[in-house]
Amino acid sequence: MKKSPKREAILNTAEKLFYKYGFHATGVKSILDQAGVAPMTMYYHFQSKEDVIKEILIRREKEYFQSLESKINKENGINQYVESLIKEHLNWIETDGFNGCLFLRAKQEYESVNEEISALSKEHKKTLLNKIENDLQLFRASESFGMQLFIILEGLTSMAQILELEEVKKTSKDLAISIQVSE
Repeated sequence: MKKSPKREAILNTAEKLFYKYGFHATGVKSILDQAGVAPMTMYYHFQSKEDVIKEILIRREKEYFQSLESKINKENGINQYVESLIKEHLNWIETDGFNGCLFLRAKQEYESVNEEISALSKEHKKTLLNKIENDLQLFRASESFGMQLFIILEGLTSMAQILELEEVKKTSKDLAISIQVSE
């Protein structure tokens, strides 16, 4: 199926604006003005701003997991897996011009307002944890190690908002070395 350029313009523009200003602070008019599309065009593709948000979260999750899957190293043992997982997560943060986790922002802004958006955000985090736990089964790692790695990734996400990214990267390398697992 061919992607509509105007639909993509709406999604790309909305994602940038939501990421920069938040969901509630970004109005449909701003999205339409910056995307250069008419209201009819948006409502042809989406029923509401919330549908745009859901589509962005779904698309973003797919891109994140494709990025992880293409870059993490499952072939050379658990330590290489851990290092590559942390490195790729930080690369994702860096590439994105980081301004916090869009999923956590969506959960915070839509908790008790739109449960579908809130649920997408929670499911994303659960999917990441499940992916890590499933990957670690290859190495017969302890059950708790998956949660530990998940917490490390979430901590890196948080720290990248308040510290220089290079400092977070350096510390993450030291952390990966300090948690080397004997194979």
